[in-house]
Amino acid sequence: MAGAEPKSLYKYLGFSDRMVEQLYHGKVYYADPGTFNDPLDCRPVVVAGNQTIEGLQSLLKLMIVRRVEKEASASFKRLRLRGEKLDVHRTKLGLTQVNEVIRGIEYSCTHPDIDDPEAYFKQTLLKLIQDEVRKTHATGVLCLSEKSDSPLMWSHYGHQHRGVCIEYDVSKMKASSIRQVAYGGDRQVSADCLLRWLEGGDEAAQQEVERASLLTKSAEWKYEKEWRLLGAIGLDRSPAPIKSVTFGMNCSAAIMESIMSMFGGELATVKFWRVLEPSANFKLKRERLHFDDSMKPVSHDLSGMFDDLDDLIEAAHA
Repeated sequence: MAGAEPKSLYKYLGFSDRMVEQLYHGKVYYADPGTFNDPLDCRPVVVAGNQTIEGLQSLLKLMIVRRVEKEASASFKRLRLRGEKLDVHRTKLGLTQVNEVIRGIEYSCTHPDIDDPEAYFKQTLLKLIQDEVRKTHATGVLCLSEKSDSPLMWSHYGHQHRGVCIEYDVSKMKASSIRQVAYGGDRQVSADCLLRWLEGGDEAAQQEVERASLLTKSAEWKYEKEWRLLGAIGLDRSPAPIKSVTFGMNCSAAIMESIMSMFGGELATVKFWRVLEPSANFKLKRERLHFDDSMKPVSHDLSGMFDDLDDLIEAAHA
């Protein structure tokens, strides 16, 4: 890791049914990178390196066969194919797809508008390899930040301060499971590196592929100070306990009271904060909130809170 391992990381969220579900059930959401604000995020660029067209064809073949074998395994098992018969059918299916792809490129090269068929063939192979890299790393990403007081992030991800910022205690997590995002540089990875990883299981090559595929962003996003956890796309149990919840300066009283009540009110081990309107220098500060008699929850019955969820969401977006 480039920086010191953090003790806490933060997640900005707008108020929604998904946010309530995450807090209530102790879950987090691993997002599909295809939904990210930055369309270049998680989109590596593959360059040929020392590989010839023949080498690139071999690499593409290897990647497609492995992907198709993996995708086909579940289907073939439902057909009760086992052992050697399963392996034969998976490989055959993968090779069939490879041959179709290569024939398609060869046919395209014959188009009269293509001045340099060899260069076209090579660039098409690289593009297809890039697509396979993205499919190989088709994973969910939990994006967290070192900062809880970023005005930009409160605006972009905290629904203009109507939402919350959740603090997760990551002090007991394995360092290898929390990956720091690198800003600047490039998204480039060589075909040589891919081959070292896929053919030889080279650990350094694998880390380089993951860096280009999942952990590199434009320097313009540096203010986010982002760390990432990877997992299956969708909701899953949180890998770290919630330490605190900070409410945005425009967060409604009903939302604050409901969330504090959900965590147990005055008996909660989770701490609560509220962002104060900043001073003239725009620096955000916060104050501690305590659940007391002046804060009457919407409902001590949590099921009642969910009955009123639509009204709360509507109020949060008003």
